[in-house]
Amino acid sequence: MTGPTLRHEALIYDDDEKFVAALTPFLAEGLRRREAAVAVVPGHNTDLLRRSLGAAAERVTFIDSDVWYQRPASTIAGWKDLVGAAMERGHPSVRIVGEVAFGPGERHDSWTRYESAINDVFATVPAWVICPYDARRLPHRVVHDALRTHPVVAPAGGDHGDLYQEPDQLLRIMEEPPPPVSGAPLVVMSLTDPPSVRRARRAIEAIARHLGWQHAAISDLLLVVSEVALNSLAHGGGDRRMHVWVERAAITCEVTDDGDGPADPLVGYRPPENPCRAGAGLWIANQLSDWLAIEHRDGVTRVRFRCGR
Repeated sequence: MTGPTLRHEALIYDDDEKFVAALTPFLAEGLRRREAAVAVVPGHNTDLLRRSLGAAAERVTFIDSDVWYQRPASTIAGWKDLVGAAMERGHPSVRIVGEVAFGPGERHDSWTRYESAINDVFATVPAWVICPYDARRLPHRVVHDALRTHPVVAPAGGDHGDLYQEPDQLLRIMEEPPPPVSGAPLVVMSLTDPPSVRRARRAIEAIARHLGWQHAAISDLLLVVSEVALNSLAHGGGDRRMHVWVERAAITCEVTDDGDGPADPLVGYRPPENPCRAGAGLWIANQLSDWLAIEHRDGVTRVRFRCGR
């Protein structure tokens, strides 16, 4: 039964029958309780659940997992809006089947971090979430990490309190991998004050226009540049620089400074209640960039982000 707080579980399965046997009654019971029901799964699993649920499937919101799981921050924003809409319609709670599309190997840690972060971000949300992990398709490490990010894992044996890690702990241990770059940056600029940020924006805008980027993509890129650079001016220290790498379909930027970096490992994950509060800039930057990573090493903080055309 769902309660006033989040219930977050993982289901490890290795055949279609186990998938259907576990999730059909989960969704059907939620519908009987007048809870909202959502299934974000690959197309094949959508077909399985629709056939198994029969007419009740019409009351389940189905979403393609490849579309939903584009980047962690935008997925979190999507869940926030979806749950809020369900509450406004009068549902007491929400049941969710969320099968994360982990994507290519270099993004596996990004999505494992997401799975951990939602335990904190949605801790007080009345939702019961089951995240299926297909052991036939996913690497063993990804499946094993489900035990670290979900308080309950089935069918591995229920409560895994000895393996589960709180988000504050896991996100400090498992850093977000930075977007890879090759070669020397095309542009290196010093950031000293707001006018220098405007100069950096103009230089990056000229590059994007030369590459034929559309106006909306350029606007998003420049907003991320502003948020990250101004955040460094406000909260960083010492020598601040902007580095820019250019590819055919993407621009990758990195802002470095001598500050300590964010103290909260969940910064950028939590949707801000007040857009003017600290951390809102990194939330916006995470929403608009394809990939953003923060690391602090050897006295230097690096915020590297990639935006596509």
